[in-house]
Amino acid sequence: MRTGNWQDRLSVSLIYIVLGILAIIVVYPFIHVLSVSLSGRGEALRSGFHWIPRDLTLTPYKELLTYPFIWKGYSNTLFRMVVGTALTLIVTVCAAYPLSRNEMPWKRVLVLLLLFTMIFDGGIVPNYLLIKELHLLNTRWVYVLPHAANAFQVLVMISFFRSIPDALIEAAKIDGARDLRILIRIILPLSVPVLVTIGLWSLVYHINAFMDNLLYVTDQSKFVLQQIVRQILIENRLDPFTTAVNEVPPAPESLKMAAVIVSALPVLIMYPFLLRYFEKGTMIGSVKG
Repeated sequence: MRTGNWQDRLSVSLIYIVLGILAIIVVYPFIHVLSVSLSGRGEALRSGFHWIPRDLTLTPYKELLTYPFIWKGYSNTLFRMVVGTALTLIVTVCAAYPLSRNEMPWKRVLVLLLLFTMIFDGGIVPNYLLIKELHLLNTRWVYVLPHAANAFQVLVMISFFRSIPDALIEAAKIDGARDLRILIRIILPLSVPVLVTIGLWSLVYHINAFMDNLLYVTDQSKFVLQQIVRQILIENRLDPFTTAVNEVPPAPESLKMAAVIVSALPVLIMYPFLLRYFEKGTMIGSVKG
């Protein structure tokens, strides 16, 4: 592609320089964390920038993975990721499809009530009392049931459903298809980008969430991974790690950084495969409306 005069070439060069600097700013913290997690005790305790791991060792990861609550945290997080995301998609689709149809009675009122929930919230104490009355305290279901519906995601889904031509639905009704069959056979196959987008939002939320764990769960065997990592990073709970096989135990900083890498690994693995759906679904949900 040809460029214009020197002003255009200078502008393009400046854009690339700025984007390169921003990329370094964004990527450096992850490189630093990974480098410290793979460094020996002396190098990990050194202050300053860490670009390349020196005195390479996997001891922090070996020590971290011997901590039994890490695996329990992974299993609880995996449960809320899979069940929570599936439940969110089901509830979102079932709420958005009727509200996207013109023949739905009281549609405007219901959408206004949906918007009302985005502005006002009952607060921590009423939510805690509700969770207690529903007998969800110290259960893994407390991670998924209260977050099964999200008003913003329902609105994005409504916007996408409205962008589907009515002629397809009318043709299916003429052929004798009912609403449930139309939804499953016509609407959902056309909605893969927005479904993947909302699913990715839900996955990221469930991977990062720990506040519900902090408020509603006291049984450590039901802690999610982020709560375990929080205990390691903030509360400095490193005593349970076994160091009997090592003459020189790893530095606490190495264990903390290894915990960060372990907790971020699921998102790092999934995100590249879902990126194209994420971009397409976000743009469609924001432009159509």
